[in-house]
Amino acid sequence: MNEKLKNIAEKVRTLAKIPEDENFGSVIAILMIISIILTTIRVLQECNKNKLSTESTLADKYQLYGTEIRHYSIRKGWFTKLRLKKILRQKMSKEQYNKYSLPLLEALLSTGEKLTDDEVITLVENANV
Repeated sequence: MNEKLKNIAEKVRTLAKIPEDENFGSVIAILMIISIILTTIRVLQECNKNKLSTESTLADKYQLYGTEIRHYSIRKGWFTKLRLKKILRQKMSKEQYNKYSLPLLEALLSTGEKLTDDEVITLVENANV
């Protein structure tokens, strides 16, 4: 598992106050959060694929996605929350969703506001779309 990706997921888990030993354990919680984050990045990539020309460099791509992530995280709009909740429902059991969806949603948005360029590069590379 990519250490940088694990660190991002650990930040989200800590912000959401998901205990390490709760039902699914630390490793499974981290994997679930990584899956949620990468799915979110893939959705963002799909929505923005027409904004990138064929001549765009990787730096342009990373800058666009970093800007989009920060923009949606800061705005915290209704549609952004709706899309994230849909992804959370897909990746979590009903019990987990009922217990952790709101803190996890807020943790994801809060972490998205503060992502560094290096973290954005890590996320986009691992989303691999």
